[in-house]
Amino acid sequence: MFSPEHLVSLKAVVQEGTVLAAADQLGLSPSAISQQLSRLQKEVGQPVLVRQGRGLVPTDAAAILVQVADEMQYLEETARAELDRLGSEVAGRLTWASFPTALVGLLAPASALLRERHPALILTFHELEADLSLEPLRRGDVDVAVVHDWTDAHFTLPEGLRAGVLGTDIVDLVAPADHGLSLRDGAVDPDGLDGQSWIDDTPGVFSDWLLSALHTRGLDYRIAAQVDHYAGKLALVAARVGIGLVPRLGRPDLPEGIVALPLRDPPTRRIMVVHREASLRRPAVEAAVDAVREVWALDDELTPPVELPAAGPGGPRPGL
Repeated sequence: MFSPEHLVSLKAVVQEGTVLAAADQLGLSPSAISQQLSRLQKEVGQPVLVRQGRGLVPTDAAAILVQVADEMQYLEETARAELDRLGSEVAGRLTWASFPTALVGLLAPASALLRERHPALILTFHELEADLSLEPLRRGDVDVAVVHDWTDAHFTLPEGLRAGVLGTDIVDLVAPADHGLSLRDGAVDPDGLDGQSWIDDTPGVFSDWLLSALHTRGLDYRIAAQVDHYAGKLALVAARVGIGLVPRLGRPDLPEGIVALPLRDPPTRRIMVVHREASLRRPAVEAAVDAVREVWALDDELTPPVELPAAGPGGPRPGL
């Protein structure tokens, strides 16, 4: 029978591409990883990794063994979940991951609920952007992650993960109260935003939205600042440096003299809570997901989940 530790090491090397990176991931020395791979290869009777340039390339045998490692991890976690259900209370350790605004708007209040209801549950947090939290979740370093994508550009979850859509987070325009922006049917008409200075995000999907919408409409504009965090954006808007786009989730109270205005056909992002399929019946995971859903439902600024058409990374970008 193949050693589970040897299979885990092989899987890490396949994922990371080098023994050194795999050792960092697993908290082992590179020599220990190399010894495990050597023993595994002797058991298999054929190469599992071949060197190509500075990296290691898995063979067909390695692909089979990595699949076995995945199945063993799934079975072990499923068994642990069922054993946890035999207990009389929700307890143990649970590790969260979340992008910054969901940490403020969802995980912090959800954690308060969990602390009150399940005091034996030990929580650990990691602040990670959505695209950086899925791999730690898949390999077991994180138990529950709150992630987002954009309603017109959905991502594909890695195999073994399950997502539940919480709902849609709407993006508003933030501007000085006396800016004089025209509203149509209670919302700002994007066609009336010609000649504005903007507080933009650093390059990425959110920034692409804004620039694409401005270019599509042929609007004149100036990017006066590139800031990712809400506090900096709002401070610059209050200083009349420019106007900006800010989602509702986790948004702090606006400075005096600043207003959030709804947009006609606004950009939106889809918020999801994600966990491994194997941990579905784990009481701590169930309790965490329920708490996040409860917090979401209590926030009047956030919309419930709806069925949305999926689009790949090359699909249409949302505009203003």
